Amino acid sequence: MKRLLLIGVLGLILPLTSSAQIWTIHTNVLDWAALGTVNAEVGLSVSQHFSLVAGGRYNPWEFTTHDPEAIVRNQQKTAYLGFRYWPWYVNSGFWISAKAQYMHSFSNTGIWRAALKEGRNGWGGALSAGYTFMLSKHFNLEVGVGGWAGVFKEYGFYASPEKNFVREEGRKKFIYPDQVSLSFAYVF
Repeated sequence: MKRLLLIGVLGLILPLTSSAQIWTIHTNVLDWAALGTVNAEVGLSVSQHFSLVAGGRYNPWEFTTHDPEAIVRNQQKTAYLGFRYWPWYVNSGFWISAKAQYMHSFSNTGIWRAALKEGRNGWGGALSAGYTFMLSKHFNLEVGVGGWAGVFKEYGFYASPEKNFVREEGRKKFIYPDQVSLSFAYVF
């Protein structure tokens, strides 16, 4: 039994320490600028043209403006899992990405308008494309844009944060922009 356990553990660890596999950690500067959305993505190169990605975004904050009744927020809890295709070589040049995405919840109000949008339990698929600039052996700069489509189990659109006037409530299918990114990546 001990021998089987040792073989199993080594079978899981050895591929992860292989020099042919490259790990990356990304963070999107534009998400941070969107009212402090904490974000991270981990990538694992599995071949010359493909990498697996997993990541998430989290923002629990809300801000008040000069008007004490005006609240500005971009709250969200999002997780995703997918892959990237690199026509040339992983972590360099053009890429396209597909991922499955789950948004536990979001709540946002606009800076220029007081409307409130809220959603819970959203799931769907996302597509994005971009370009990666290799800055050095370990640092990359990525630019990209994408969108996602799916369904929210619970959705609400209100005229104000106080929810005085309901514009829309219930289950909702959607197509949204997803990831406008200017990301820094560290390559292991």
